[in-house]
Amino acid sequence: MVLNTNDVFEAMNEAVQKSTSVSKKFKGKVIFLVDDEKYFLVVDSKDGTKKVEKLDAGDSGKKADLTVIISKENLLKMVAPGSKISPQQAFMKGLLKIKGKMALAMKLTVIIGATRKFLPSSKL
Repeated sequence: MVLNTNDVFEAMNEAVQKSTSVSKKFKGKVIFLVDDEKYFLVVDSKDGTKKVEKLDAGDSGKKADLTVIISKENLLKMVAPGSKISPQQAFMKGLLKIKGKMALAMKLTVIIGATRKFLPSSKL
């Protein structure tokens, strides 16, 4: 089996809900635009919300602190176990684009690292 974006964001959802390091180090709202798919990540310390949800392509009602634009291929490279590509390196190489709070973008490494731990091993 092959890893796909839904697997990545399901693992990310599990990571934000179960990993205490994520909720301690990362607080914000992020929209991920992956090719023609859109995902919304929320880690909010005020009301305790921690989730990742897939949005409809036309859904523009969500407000985010950060928008991450990346191709499916580059996302899968970045989250692959043993990957040498961090979100910062991907940004510097032009593989990832961001709009919004740069300070929050610098903390994406926490999310990606936690996500790797929850990827389905049968698809790696």
